[in-house]
Amino acid sequence: MIGLRGLEVEAGGFAVGPLDLDVMEGEYGVLLGPSGAGKTLVLEAVAGVRRIRAGRVLIDDDDVTSLAPERRRVGLVFQDGLLFPHLDVAHNVAYGARRRGGAGGRRQGSDAGRLAELAEETGITRLLSRRPATLSGGERQRVALARALAARPRVLLLDEPLSAVDVEAREDLQDVLRRVCGAERLTVLHVTHDRAEAFALADSCALLVDGTLRQTGAPRDVLRWPADESVARFLGARNVLAATRAEDDACVAVLSAGGRLRAEEPLPSALASVVVRPENVQLRRAGGGPPATAALRGRVVRLALQGGHVLVSVDTPVRLEALVPERVAERLGLTVGAVVDVTVEPEAVHVLPRR
Repeated sequence: MIGLRGLEVEAGGFAVGPLDLDVMEGEYGVLLGPSGAGKTLVLEAVAGVRRIRAGRVLIDDDDVTSLAPERRRVGLVFQDGLLFPHLDVAHNVAYGARRRGGAGGRRQGSDAGRLAELAEETGITRLLSRRPATLSGGERQRVALARALAARPRVLLLDEPLSAVDVEAREDLQDVLRRVCGAERLTVLHVTHDRAEAFALADSCALLVDGTLRQTGAPRDVLRWPADESVARFLGARNVLAATRAEDDACVAVLSAGGRLRAEEPLPSALASVVVRPENVQLRRAGGGPPATAALRGRVVRLALQGGHVLVSVDTPVRLEALVPERVAERLGLTVGAVVDVTVEPEAVHVLPRR
């Protein structure tokens, strides 16, 4: 496992922490956050290549805070792979085992056998005689992963490993990472700014914003119940609305610009914010009469295609955005200027305290 206790790291006047974080044994943990949040500083602290200001780093319950990087037995993969250009793929992978003393005291089988096993697992068997300059970005990252695994590390650290590859290769590499890390029974800490990547891979997710750990939990829980407005906006909630608690019903949010939304949970104070994810906003073409109960009537002001879905911006008393499948948008005849009724189910309204 990986444990961080009161960790504080500083670089160039930017400080991270103090933070506490656990990635349990065999878990695929993702540290997610916007660029500049301090994610790589945390990863470097775990690897031992970044001096920490305070706190402790634990690996398998061993305090490794004062250990040199080579004694921590961690595998590290960077976003650009950092392969040796003068070595072919086979020798790049073999270097990992030699650099850290084979299997770190747990050697199993020959180096050649381990190389063949890793080449098969990562899909690089046909590349073993080639040089890095002849490889695609995705192929280089597969080689870098195999090299990191060659030393049989206790934990695997990944620093934006998919950011430099194209979309198709990224999806393939996600499959490789999940399959290989599962087969190797590795504890993983994967740093990324990409939400889709994080939720495709993570068993557990930690949100880092401006050097502060804002939320941890299962990906589904983090996505559904963001801890604050900064987390909600980073996770793509888009509809983050100022509201007040209705005097006649604590579960009704009165939006600041007009309109009401019912939530499952009572608003915790008179002033609050509510969060609604775009995929939970439901649209209907408006009829001739008044809007249905609990609906907000509005006019479509913008349509944007998003990979088989349409992001629909609607001006009601407040601006709301809905994400609907293309076929639904076509069936409703949604065009700029169309009048629609907007509804949101209470369970889709997440209430935040307003800061």
